[in-house]
Amino acid sequence: MCDMSNNQSKVSTKSIFAIAIPLILQQFFYQLQVLVDRAMLGHVNSDYFSAIGNALFPFYTIWSAVIAVCGGTTILVAQCLGAKDNLQAKQYAECSFAGNSAISIIFFFVFFLGPGVIFRIMGVQSPILEYSISYVKILSFSLILLGAETTATSIVQGIGTTKIIMYGGILRNILNIFFDWVFIFGKLGMPRMEIDGAAFATTLSNVIVAPILIMYVFKSKKIPFKLSLRNVIKTNWRLYKKVIKIGIPSGIESSLWNIGNLIVIKYLNILSMTAVGIYTLIFSIEMLPFLLYMGLARASMTLVGHKTGEDNHKEAVRTGFRCMRYSLFICALISLTFIIFPDKILSIFTNDRSLIEKSVPFLIFISFTMFPRAINNVIGLGIQGIGDTKWMLYGQIMGTITMVSLSYLLIFNAGLGLLGLYITFFIDEFIRAIINILRFWKGREFFFLKPFEKVITSSSNVDENV
Repeated sequence: MCDMSNNQSKVSTKSIFAIAIPLILQQFFYQLQVLVDRAMLGHVNSDYFSAIGNALFPFYTIWSAVIAVCGGTTILVAQCLGAKDNLQAKQYAECSFAGNSAISIIFFFVFFLGPGVIFRIMGVQSPILEYSISYVKILSFSLILLGAETTATSIVQGIGTTKIIMYGGILRNILNIFFDWVFIFGKLGMPRMEIDGAAFATTLSNVIVAPILIMYVFKSKKIPFKLSLRNVIKTNWRLYKKVIKIGIPSGIESSLWNIGNLIVIKYLNILSMTAVGIYTLIFSIEMLPFLLYMGLARASMTLVGHKTGEDNHKEAVRTGFRCMRYSLFICALISLTFIIFPDKILSIFTNDRSLIEKSVPFLIFISFTMFPRAINNVIGLGIQGIGDTKWMLYGQIMGTITMVSLSYLLIFNAGLGLLGLYITFFIDEFIRAIINILRFWKGREFFFLKPFEKVITSSSNVDENV
């Protein structure tokens, strides 16, 4: 396999940012939507930080699991298009709409009917318990369209046409800010709903934007295949098994990470409600850089998938590492900002001076943790783009065990409190970052694993088997 010319290298870099920038902006606006909710509520009642923290961790465990399962659609569509097999890409896209929608609707009923059981298991107590139940019941209606919307975004991401995702994120954020103002504070003749108003604003914004993204995939001429609503309704579930086979390890991986966080939240509820509030506040801020470098991570998955479909493994690896370098540059800029201006950043979200002062050391600490975390996400999605979704699952199993056990020892036995949790995060992310880099770089030689290979077959084989 010959080396690429400088011109080819520049084109590849341009391709990365053509996919990543819209995703970064979309993720930025999405996180801004969450942060606006918390900033507004934080100035109403600081107890709402603990309530939202308890509510969102189990809810987004499911939310992120559905999105991760839909990653199977992205991988398969990307590899099919890399192999110039538009028919097979179309078949995977159509069955994904039905299958992913069914999954998200099932979880809607779980969170609408039984949030109290979940929060009591987590150790949430009154009045935080009542706030959390009310908040997540309203928010659960967003799950009804989540599967279809995420399938649509997975398809355009697999294609590499991501601007529509950015536009959807901008519209969603504008609507959410307006609805927050109306429903949290009771403007324009509406009742003052406070934390319920934030949930209603988020849900209403999601319900308005989701159909726009879905219709785009069915109607846009930029989609290289014509989707059929009839084929979606008459889904061939045997074909969807391939999507699930690729996507479920990612879904379980995501769920394990969130389950680890749920257990951590339970530890913090034992420690104090203040610890939950600090953790929720820091997590909210930390999500901003996370979602920024996740744009590059998803670009890595798409382009690595394209190159794998072309049987160009060498360039697939080069692309993944290039995305990693860009993500580390972003982390350096954000880390510097966190270290220099911690008080100013924290004061955006709360006017509670005691909470701000207690949170400053932890905001600085996570400035260093974000570097190995960025590596794990970018390289991890690169590995998934090649088709190996089980590798990151195995790593997350070990990571969750480490997080749950070591954090308990450091928080309680060593008496480090909340600091013990953040030390655990750094150790876990750092070790896994080294291992993931070696796996992606070495490929078949690392730990005597099977060689990387694309996961698609020809469309004729698919037709015969379904």
